[in-house]
Amino acid sequence: MLAAPPSMSPSQPVDAHTFPSTMRPQAPLKRAHTTTTPTEQTTTTPSPPTKRPKLATSSSATANPLELKPLGNLIFRPSAHLTRTQGLGILSILPDELLLSHIFSALDGEDLVRAQGVSKAFFGWTRVEGIWKGLYIERTRGRLHRWRGSWRASYVRTFLLPPSESSDGDEPLPTSLITTPSHHSDVLFQPCLCAAFDPCRFFRSNNFVSNIPRISGKNLLPSDLPQEPCILTDLMTTWSAIDPTSTHQWTLPRLASRFPNTLFRAEATLTTLPSYETYHDRCELDESPLYLFDSEYVNKTQSLDAEGKNLGLGGDYEVPLCFGEDLFGVMEGERPDYRWLIVGPTRSGSVSGSRAQGSDSLRLTFSCLFPKTWHQDPNGTSAWNAITTGSKAWIMFPPSLTPPGVHVSEDQGQVEAPLALSEWFMSYWDYAVGTYGPQGKDAALRDRMKVGICREGEVFYVPSGWWHIVVNLEPSIAVTQNYVSQRELASVLRFMRDRPDQVSGFKRPRTEQDQTRELVQKEDCDELVSDVFELFVQGLKKEHGEMVEKALEEIGGMKKAVSSVSGRKEGNGVHDEKSRTKGMWEKVKEDQGDEGGFSFGFGGEEFEKEDEEGGSRS
Repeated sequence: MLAAPPSMSPSQPVDAHTFPSTMRPQAPLKRAHTTTTPTEQTTTTPSPPTKRPKLATSSSATANPLELKPLGNLIFRPSAHLTRTQGLGILSILPDELLLSHIFSALDGEDLVRAQGVSKAFFGWTRVEGIWKGLYIERTRGRLHRWRGSWRASYVRTFLLPPSESSDGDEPLPTSLITTPSHHSDVLFQPCLCAAFDPCRFFRSNNFVSNIPRISGKNLLPSDLPQEPCILTDLMTTWSAIDPTSTHQWTLPRLASRFPNTLFRAEATLTTLPSYETYHDRCELDESPLYLFDSEYVNKTQSLDAEGKNLGLGGDYEVPLCFGEDLFGVMEGERPDYRWLIVGPTRSGSVSGSRAQGSDSLRLTFSCLFPKTWHQDPNGTSAWNAITTGSKAWIMFPPSLTPPGVHVSEDQGQVEAPLALSEWFMSYWDYAVGTYGPQGKDAALRDRMKVGICREGEVFYVPSGWWHIVVNLEPSIAVTQNYVSQRELASVLRFMRDRPDQVSGFKRPRTEQDQTRELVQKEDCDELVSDVFELFVQGLKKEHGEMVEKALEEIGGMKKAVSSVSGRKEGNGVHDEKSRTKGMWEKVKEDQGDEGGFSFGFGGEEFEKEDEEGGSRS
């Protein structure tokens, strides 16, 4: 049950429009606040960054249009419980969790509209954006078309209203102004907290200390890269993508104008850039905004002029010299996905390379349909992330230290963590900073968490195995690539050899995919070819024989030793002190069972892929 914040007087209720920054709800922890974007300046950095202008101010649209209250506020208004008991009738005997997962989530769009007229309580449950999000994506077969300001409005205007009414621009629906201030529910109030999440408040100058160094990347060689994360400058000066005088500068309006008909992947949806731009600018009610994260952007936009110059997105930037060595190149067409175009509004971020983890259908309703919190880059690779527009906050933990709130299975194949960025920040940020930050109390743990802000024109370096989350402090566009150099080759080979079921991104050649279509339908579309480890080693031996022999010797050869699966070990994302440093999330799981993470496979995976292939070029 969510309680009133301790900073408020005992007689003062939580107002629906006031999310005090000191609020500490319970199980799961949330912290509420208003949505602002102040100027951020680090107080202490190894190399002070150039002063930046104020971050863009986000929309003032309320994240709680129904004026819902947390359950704990019933103490100030006991009679309000009648809204639930009388409004739900016999259904009031069910807990809110079951009402969501087994009653209202089972209704289709037409039934939800009918049910909203039963009572205020029914109206509140039929307005859950997470339900409408799933219905919209299912009904559109994974396509994001015209956005109307919310998932509910988009569904109703697209599928339920007659054409004469569905085209009334962005006028609010007749029911959009109805409020239910007497409705108290933690389950319904949680998405409001997430939608009001303001990442900038965690990085204000008065309480934020960066401990990720900035160094010049000019003339830097792969062997010169440090063993820890860093922010590199002077690497993007010649890129058209950040040149304000170039028509190829990467801003969302310009990209939408250049490629108006090309379909891009945005989590569980495919969308054109004009459609995504509309969503991007008006997604205040979405607790976990869609993140455009597309691995085929180079092929989708590629075109050549008369001189053979690439006019697509791949021609707008160049791989920095220090990241030029990529040994996965020996696999040519069978190499894994390795580069992504990233676009997202404020609050969005951190989509990992793997599809999902855990199993919790209830929390799936409120999720973004893809996991968006802590992850390690796939296949043991390192990565670089170059920002062409905006700024991103990075939080990092070394491979040997599992972040607070994250559970890793014995074989490290399953990761359970809060589903949304906002959940982790509001539940674990203070604990993480106080324990592992630059000013941590325990000297043995101090400064092990790395935090920093990467800005426009800078490149963030992610070493192999490092845990990280990333959140946009303002609308941002970036390009990122994963790679394998000589430095991490042994780690990548060990990962591929010892954990083949966790290797992701590899594709069969198209002819082979066609022959095994039935198998692919039953497996994830990124399922590994069984002998990919051997193929990679064979390719390396042709071009880098001495290098691969040395790496194989380091990991003990082509065959996995029996002792290597004996349990958890240092250096593979496992925190040996976790048993004595459990956070609230772990304690809640012990009390309530398996409630973290989820496993999600969208029913339209095959036809989404076909749509993407059929309409991917402008």
